[in-house]
Amino acid sequence: MWERRGDGGVTGRRIGRQLKMPPVLDGLNQLAVLGACFIAGALGGFFFSGWSRDSLDLLDYLQHYFQLAGQGNGIEPSLWSSIWDLVRWPLAALLLGASTFGAVGIPALLAVRGFLLAYSTAIFARLFGLPGMAASLAAFGITALVAVPVLFVVSVDAFHQSLGRLSGERPPAWSQRAQALSPCAGLLILAVALQQTLMPALLTAVCARLFIS
Repeated sequence: MWERRGDGGVTGRRIGRQLKMPPVLDGLNQLAVLGACFIAGALGGFFFSGWSRDSLDLLDYLQHYFQLAGQGNGIEPSLWSSIWDLVRWPLAALLLGASTFGAVGIPALLAVRGFLLAYSTAIFARLFGLPGMAASLAAFGITALVAVPVLFVVSVDAFHQSLGRLSGERPPAWSQRAQALSPCAGLLILAVALQQTLMPALLTAVCARLFIS
């Protein structure tokens, strides 16, 4: 009697293992999914920017802004605006990763980030050609080289947590995640410092050379 129960228990555990929900996507697949969403958003931003190519108001506004930038006026972002601009994206990813909604919300977040970055860059290039492209690289390129990789690292971690919740996995302790993501905080500080110092100087130099005759 007891042996049959024992055999039944073993058999039940074997069946349970066979019927268990398959594991979530591994890290590389998660990165591929988020990268595809980012690229799709960037392509959307590039094509959508064509609708604003003939906007005279936008052209006049940017022309005036670049002339002011070339004179060194009005392009220094405040410290708090730089912090918010760079921290809000990974912070949103972390918050989305705290629930199952992040399985959809985090890919959407990466798509929006790619869209906005590509849209801004493409607008400059479409309206001003090569000078506009140079200005966009000066305005967005330096910080994007640091901030976008940080966003991907945080997003992959948060995406993994959301998918794990969907499959019933127990999330790791916050202390472990904080330790793994701590280098991202240092990189964000570096990005803020670059946006406060190097970006205004580089944008002023580019605009003074290309937009002031």
